Amino acid sequence: MKPVKQVKRSLTNIGGEVATGGDPKEAELLARALDVGPDEDEHRAHVHGFHTYAARMHPLTAARLAESFSKPGDVVFDPFCGSGTVLVEAMIAGRSAIGTDINPLAVQLARAKTRPRSDDELAALLTAARGVAAHADARRKARAGASRRYSPEDVHLFEPHVLLELDSLRVAIRDVPEQPRADLELVLSAILVKLSKKRGDTSEQTEGRRIGAGYPAKLFVKKTEEWTRRLHELRELLPTPTPTTKVDIDDATVLATLTKKNHPRRPACIITSPPYVATYDYVAHHALRLRWLGLDARGFERAEMGARRRYTDLTGPDAQAYWEDELARFFESAARVLPEGAAMVLLMADSAVGRHALRADDIVAAVAREHDLRPIARASQTRPHFHSPTTAAFHDAPRREHALLLRRA
Repeated sequence: MKPVKQVKRSLTNIGGEVATGGDPKEAELLARALDVGPDEDEHRAHVHGFHTYAARMHPLTAARLAESFSKPGDVVFDPFCGSGTVLVEAMIAGRSAIGTDINPLAVQLARAKTRPRSDDELAALLTAARGVAAHADARRKARAGASRRYSPEDVHLFEPHVLLELDSLRVAIRDVPEQPRADLELVLSAILVKLSKKRGDTSEQTEGRRIGAGYPAKLFVKKTEEWTRRLHELRELLPTPTPTTKVDIDDATVLATLTKKNHPRRPACIITSPPYVATYDYVAHHALRLRWLGLDARGFERAEMGARRRYTDLTGPDAQAYWEDELARFFESAARVLPEGAAMVLLMADSAVGRHALRADDIVAAVAREHDLRPIARASQTRPHFHSPTTAAFHDAPRREHALLLRRA
């Protein structure tokens, strides 16, 4: 018997019995969306599999939620759009989409995933990638030095010859015309961790890797070829006419993008996965990519919701109060942009600080009622808890992930 391959996933965990509460019909829709199988091909289909992004929503969950809580032609809004999973699935379902995120890398990635490309544009992208790789190869063979002084972090994370080759790729990308350049920056972003000593996107541990001379440029072209194939696959799935999508940098507790007087349309619903409080620190996770793409992370650093670094020194009750305040500010903004009766579906998991469990369903319901949002239904699945220092918080009841339906009062 062949050994079972252990698949690394950047999505939320999946599988298990679903418990429901609230309105039975609405809860059944949430349960159906949450109950997806462990199909690796399905959750890496077309553009979803191009670039890792920790804890992204399963595409089938996003698709089912969009179909259940909006109609064709509606506008679906995701204020924590991340890599754009909800936006892409909304487009495939014939909905227009608006996405915002405070992470500039997420915005660049979501914009790229939701912009259909012609055959000519895809061909131009491949040509540009091959030119960039040829430039890097020429610099390697000429033993050219680095174009700038690199940080101690980069010197630590990359073998010297890999760092020089990545530097050559970066310099050549800078001279590419604007549209292919945005795609090629994301290709570079997608291969950085693979070429580094990091064990993974969310790990700070490093390990030695043997990477041959010239391999970074070859991988860059190979990844661009994969990206063009994935973009073509997505284009074949989109309805005609193609739904419109807009993606902007915005703070979810402000949502200035949708409150401008000249904004064309209000969303019919919100489908989103806010940060799992005290679980991730996306500024730290994406520091390498933000640095190499030259993206300004100051607003991201200042306004990231739920970031683990903000909860490190808080006691359990204080952490809950802080999270309730962050949620309250988001709910206040969301209520301003939603029409009366419109749905907001949140995919959220329980978290913990010390021995204190932060139960997402209870906290969301309590805070929502204070901000013109009525809790309607929920669906919940048990999830593993990997953070050993807070394991005791889930001694009495397991950690769960929830699909939570609120409606604008």
